[in-house]
Amino acid sequence: MKFSPDRAFRSEACTRCGSCGIVCPSGAIRSRVGEPPLFIPDRCIGCGHCASVCPADAFSFQCETGRAAGAGETMELFRRRRSIRFFRPEQVPDEVLRKLLEPVGYSPTGVNACGLRVACFRGPDVAGLLFEPLRRFLRPLWKCGLLRLGAAAAGMSGQVRRLLEGEDLVFRGAPLVLVFLVPRRNPTWRSDAAIAASLVMIQAQALGLGSLWNGVAEKAWPLVREWHRPAGGAGGLRAGAILCVGYAAMEMKPIPPRDWLLVEAAPGRPAGDPVSRS
Repeated sequence: MKFSPDRAFRSEACTRCGSCGIVCPSGAIRSRVGEPPLFIPDRCIGCGHCASVCPADAFSFQCETGRAAGAGETMELFRRRRSIRFFRPEQVPDEVLRKLLEPVGYSPTGVNACGLRVACFRGPDVAGLLFEPLRRFLRPLWKCGLLRLGAAAAGMSGQVRRLLEGEDLVFRGAPLVLVFLVPRRNPTWRSDAAIAASLVMIQAQALGLGSLWNGVAEKAWPLVREWHRPAGGAGGLRAGAILCVGYAAMEMKPIPPRDWLLVEAAPGRPAGDPVSRS
């Protein structure tokens, strides 16, 4: 759903403050203090900045508000999120899927216009749609020796053999696979997809679902053309992130965080000098 300020605008509520034109990133609204705004629909990207700053709600944009989650609550979601390697075959209901993807509509992008598409593969035959085409693509590479050499160099010969023999080590039997597609014209396409997928990943945790960030499938997406057709085609789009989602087969408890380093870039501090470490 694309927000359209010219259609939502209520002239009788407008205070002529000019705020909407000031924040419009695409020049789709021209406004002066004391005068009603002028809309240029062809330039509008539907970002909603005008409605967000309007003090009189002249754009009829009303959103339910509630108590914001505290830092402790959000931190608990982060602590409990771990990559799921074993999923139950239970499917994700339609109403849960809709809630799961709600954050995409609020995800920031580098060009203001969202432009995101989420291709949803789900059902009992996800392996047939995704895993089998991947195996068919890899078999010739193994036979000619290229994949064999690459797997040996990475110390993953055993895993690749198991994959080629039919063990799904990529999608792990997940009942739901989400592909985050972004227009190629977006200069920040990779981060646009990563941010949207991260928001959905945390939403999954809040809904009692588990997730797996699938880097292998992301790298294979441009190569396995059989995936593109059921996704509605991928012309002009890039896959910047792929998430496997479902109900975890095993309970996972929080574990200690991984090591990280904070380096402050400040005058008088040597480059790379650590400020704190976790």
